[in-house]
Amino acid sequence: MRTLCGFLILALFAVSGCSYFSFETNLNPDNIEDYFAKANMKVYKNSELRDLNYESLGTVEGISCQTSSDEPEANERDARIDAREKAHMRKANGIVYTSCVALEDTPVCLTSVSCYARALYIKED
Repeated sequence: MRTLCGFLILALFAVSGCSYFSFETNLNPDNIEDYFAKANMKVYKNSELRDLNYESLGTVEGISCQTSSDEPEANERDARIDAREKAHMRKANGIVYTSCVALEDTPVCLTSVSCYARALYIKED
């Protein structure tokens, strides 16, 4: 019984000691919807656009660049995410990827991938 009381007192002190710590984040609560909006952007194929009412907002380019040998290699996934972010900045709610190109030993990047896409605004009927 005595060890149980000692354990409970120790646990109580441990939990109450955490009350002096605060949690801070660099996320702006006013823009929280923007942080996740590009993740919800729908990716379309050209064949899916036939039956949709949409406006093309232009071409966007996403880039993934490995600038030094201790960084991960450039990849298509990161280039597509970058293109999606640029489409989101144009107020797009949809995107159609058209092509990706991989290059090596460019003046800035050891490896790089560029993905091209059309930013779309799908109109709700």
